[in-house]
Amino acid sequence: MSSGGKRIAFLIGILVAFALPKQVRCGYPGNVCGQAACGYYEVEPWGFYLIEYVVGRNVGFAYSTGDDCR
Repeated sequence: MSSGGKRIAFLIGILVAFALPKQVRCGYPGNVCGQAACGYYEVEPWGFYLIEYVVGRNVGFAYSTGDDCR
């Protein structure tokens, strides 16, 4: 594989990795939920999880949302 092909394969791999789903409780990393048995969660791309972690607030994009009662 040529060096250009390796770069393209690397970029595609990074894009796929950032699109993988991750479940985040309470909407964004670091947010504090109440002490109730049910908790709000979002399933969002891993890349958006990293952005929310750095920024410290919800970006507003998720694959799905819901309540998790255990």
